[in-house]
Amino acid sequence: MILFGGKGGVGKTTCSAAMALRFASSGLKTIILTSDMTPSLSDIFDEEIGDTAREIDKNLHAVEISQNAIVHKWKQKFGPDFYDILSHLIDVEGLDSESRHQLMDYIGSAPSLREETMLDLIVDMAESGGYDRIVWDTAPAGETLNLIAMPKYIRRHLRAGARVFEGLDRIGKQITGKRSVADIMDEWISASERISRFLFERSTFVMVATPEALVVKQVRRVMETLNGYSLTIHGMVINRVIEHPDSESLQEVRAMQKTYLAELQEMTKGHSVAILPFSSKEMRGKRALMEVGQRLSRELLL
Repeated sequence: MILFGGKGGVGKTTCSAAMALRFASSGLKTIILTSDMTPSLSDIFDEEIGDTAREIDKNLHAVEISQNAIVHKWKQKFGPDFYDILSHLIDVEGLDSESRHQLMDYIGSAPSLREETMLDLIVDMAESGGYDRIVWDTAPAGETLNLIAMPKYIRRHLRAGARVFEGLDRIGKQITGKRSVADIMDEWISASERISRFLFERSTFVMVATPEALVVKQVRRVMETLNGYSLTIHGMVINRVIEHPDSESLQEVRAMQKTYLAELQEMTKGHSVAILPFSSKEMRGKRALMEVGQRLSRELLL
């Protein structure tokens, strides 16, 4: 799985789409997905893409993960367990049907559970779809780092909760005829560990940046964080670089970019780097994406 990440607006979706199309054209079964809550894959490919995986080209599937899809996944996979636990703590059966439904929707959309469920959904798609490559167009950098950190925090809290409920189970407060709450939490810990293994063993990160002050600062922070988690960084795409300024204003921008370009290249020593020139053309449709994908594949060694 290749994650394309960076500050909002630097070209992550374009690079993700171009690379996914390139993989597919070379005969690799590929899926591209976006976890951005304001997705633009449909606009980039100039084709309607929904929240269930569908084929948009030979060997290429795409999906825009929606909030509804995440809540549905949570209710399907974890909802029954949560219902068991809630039944142990409150009179869920005493609620009317609509109130029970609203309660489960509310729990399933809680930020930490939403992020963990999204990761679970992505890993399920990766493992069940038989894909050779998974390209993930991530949300802006801060949200993505929260997402990657979530399994660790979820496990920490679940382990604490499991210890509490083990004591309750031992003194007889059990879910009659069902698994104990501690057993349920142990299963969730195992599910979270599965997600972590996938991220750390089968994933690599490609930063997307532009030679601007704010972007450079955020890229530095993100790369430090990724290194802190020991996540694999494959390389970086430096986008919208002015190579041939043909006006005074562009010459000024080019002079400004030189400093930031040097900083980005210094950060990526030992990693692959692809430089994409500034273009006034709108990047849309498969033909334009294929040209970018070929360049990225060559320069990133993907």
